[in-house]
Amino acid sequence: MATIKQVADYAEVSVATVSRVINNSGYVSQDLQQRVHHAMDVLNYQPSALAQSLRSQRTQVVGVLIPQLDQPFFSALTFSIEQALFANDYRTLICSSEENREKEDAYIDMLTRQRVDGVIFAPTGRQSADNVRYLLERKVPVVIVDRDLSEIREVNRVLTDNYQGGYDGMRYLLEIGHKRIGIIGAPVYSEAMTERIRGTQQALIDFGVEPTHEMLITGVLQQFEMGYAAARTLLEKSPPPTAIFALTDVMAVGVIHLAAMLGLRLPEDLSIMGFDDIPLASHVVPELTTIAQPIYQIGETAAQLLVKQMQDYSTSVTTVVLKDELVLRKSTVSYKGR
Repeated sequence: MATIKQVADYAEVSVATVSRVINNSGYVSQDLQQRVHHAMDVLNYQPSALAQSLRSQRTQVVGVLIPQLDQPFFSALTFSIEQALFANDYRTLICSSEENREKEDAYIDMLTRQRVDGVIFAPTGRQSADNVRYLLERKVPVVIVDRDLSEIREVNRVLTDNYQGGYDGMRYLLEIGHKRIGIIGAPVYSEAMTERIRGTQQALIDFGVEPTHEMLITGVLQQFEMGYAAARTLLEKSPPPTAIFALTDVMAVGVIHLAAMLGLRLPEDLSIMGFDDIPLASHVVPELTTIAQPIYQIGETAAQLLVKQMQDYSTSVTTVVLKDELVLRKSTVSYKGR
C-alpha cells in the first residue's frame, strides 16, 4: 500500500502539500492539486479515515439507535433516516436495542467510542434519559424520535401526537356505532403507547362509554403474537367486542389472522383498526383502517435537525410534533346492532 511520502515523491511536491490537498486545508494551486490527485490514482493511495477524523474531529458517521429493527415501523423509520443522512454525506451505524436496557447501554458506549458525530435515538423507556444525558455531556448532538423523554429539555426531538391519534381512532369507531371496543396495546413503558392508550380512554369518556380494564389488554409478547393472543381473550368475552383497536398495525394483523382462524367475516362480524400505517397495512385482507404516522417525514426531519446541529452545536434545539391522520380502508364498518 502506497504511503503519503510516495505520493509526494511521485507528484514532486512536499508531504505537507499532499496533506493540504487530502484535508482541503490551506491554499494549493489547481496544477498541484491535479498532480497530487493523479499520483493518488496511479498509486491507489487511500487516505486514512481514522487519521482524517482525528484531525478534523469529525467522522461523518451517525448512530441510529432504535428499539426493534424487525418491526416494520422502525424499519421504515430507519430507512428514511439513512436515506436523508446519506444525501448529506453522512454514513450510519444502525443499532437495535430490542427493548433491552442493557443492549441500549452497550450501544451508547460503542457509539461514543466510535466517535460518531451525532445520534438519532428512539428510547426503550424512561431510564433512557441517563443515556441521553451521557451523550449530551460529551457534546454529542442527539435527536429523540417517536418516544419522548419529557424530563430532557436540551435536545432536539421529532414526535407525533400519539394522544390525539388514539383519541381520533377511538372517536371514529364510536361515531360509526361501536360501543364495546377492545383495545390492544404494547408495553406501557413506551411513552408513545401510554399516550395512545390515554387518548382512547378519554374518547370513551367523552362519548359516555365507561372504560373498563377487561377491554384493555397490554403485554410484552412480540407484536403479531400479542395481537393474536389478546384478540382471542377479547373475543371469548360475553358479549364479545364489535370492534378492536390495536395500537400498532402489526398487532392489528395478528387480530386479523385470529379472526380469520375463527371464521369471522371482516368487517361484518368484527371491525379492526390499527395504528402506524406501515406499508403492509394497505396489503392485508381486508385492507386496514389505521391511524397513519408520517413515518418517512419523521425520519427526514430528524436527520435534518441532526445535520444542522452537527454543523453548529450551539444552534438552539427544537421540538417538532407531526400530525397523525385517520386512513379509512376496508377493515371497519358501521355497527347497527344485532
